[in-house]
Amino acid sequence: MNKNYEEVLVAGAYRNERGLSLVELMIALALSSALILGIFTVYIDSSQTSRMSTALARIQESARIATDVMARDMRMVGFQGCADPNSVTMNIIANNPPTTDFFESTLRGWEVTDSNWAGGTEFDDEPIESSAVIGSDVIVVQRGDTMEIELTGNMSANNANIQVAGDDIDMFSQNDIVMISDCEAADLFRISSNPSSGTWAHANNVNTTNRLGQAYQSSARIMRFSSSAYFVADTGRDDARGGDIFALYRQVNNLDGTALAPQEIVEGVENLQIEYGERLPSGNIRFRPADQVDDMGVVVALRLGMLISHSDPVRDDVDSSDYSLPGQIITASSSGGTVTHPEDNRLRRTFTTTITLRNRD
Repeated sequence: MNKNYEEVLVAGAYRNERGLSLVELMIALALSSALILGIFTVYIDSSQTSRMSTALARIQESARIATDVMARDMRMVGFQGCADPNSVTMNIIANNPPTTDFFESTLRGWEVTDSNWAGGTEFDDEPIESSAVIGSDVIVVQRGDTMEIELTGNMSANNANIQVAGDDIDMFSQNDIVMISDCEAADLFRISSNPSSGTWAHANNVNTTNRLGQAYQSSARIMRFSSSAYFVADTGRDDARGGDIFALYRQVNNLDGTALAPQEIVEGVENLQIEYGERLPSGNIRFRPADQVDDMGVVVALRLGMLISHSDPVRDDVDSSDYSLPGQIITASSSGGTVTHPEDNRLRRTFTTTITLRNRD
C-alpha cells in the first residue's frame, strides 16, 4: 500500500469521527426541550385532572353522607309508633319535658339572619346560636327512636309499673325520658326506678302524675325521644391558604332534656338552605322558607339544599360563580349579595333533594 493511499484512509477516518456541529447541537437541544416540555405539560395536566377528580369525588361523598344522615331523621318527623300524629295527641307527664306539644314541635326551622336568631327558644344562649353561619338555615326534628325493648306483659292499670326486657335497657338511666305508644295512644314520661331492674316505674316524683294515658298492652312500643338540630358552622380549622373550613353539625338533646355539645357530621358544607312543602287545601304542595310558613303542622315535604366545597385549592382560577339553592342564591363575596361564599380556589358544588315526611304524607 502506497503512502498516499494510507493518508487518504486516515483522513477519512478523522472525518467520520468528528463531533456535532453547533447547528446540529442546537437542533438536538431544541427537540429535547420540546419533548421535555411536552412530557411536563402532560404530567401537570394529568396531576391537575387527578386533583380535580379527587376533590369532586370527596364532595360527592360528603353530599351523600350529609343527605343520608339528615334524610333519615327528617323522614321520621313526628314518629310515635303506629299512633297517627294527626289524630293521636301525645300525653306528656314528664317533669321538665323537652316538648309540651309533640305534634307542634316535631318540625321547626329558622333563617339565621343574625347571631340572636334563637331568642325565646331552647337554643337561646346555647353554642348553636352563636356558631350557626349567618345566611344559612337551622332545622330541628323530633321523633321517636325505636329501641330493642319490649313489654313482657300487659299493664293492669294506667298507674302500674311497666315490665320490660331487651338489649337496649342498659341505654336508659333513672329520670330518662321514654316514649310509649300503640295505635290508639302515646305517652311521654320519666323513669323513676332503676331501668336495669326490668321494672320501669313512672312515679309522680319525676312526673306530673303517675298515670299514663292508658294501661298499655304487650304489643305497645318503647322508644327513645329524639330531638336533633342541624346547622352549618365554622370548624375552627383552616385550609392550606388560611381559608375557613365549614361543616354540617348536629346537636342532639340528651334524654334528660339538656343539649349535648354539637357534633361535626360532614366537613365542607358551607351553606344549608331548606324550603318547607305546605299541603294546600287544593292538595298541591307549595315550598317556602321557614320564615314564611305559618303552620309547620301542614308541612309534608322538605326541599334540602347544600353548598359543599373541598378544602384543597384545586382550581386554577378564583371561584366567582353564583350557586342556586332552594330559596337562596349564594353569590361571590365581592358581589355584595345577601349570602355569599369566599372567592378562593376551592371546588364547589350544590346538591338538592326533596324529602317526604312519612308520618304526614
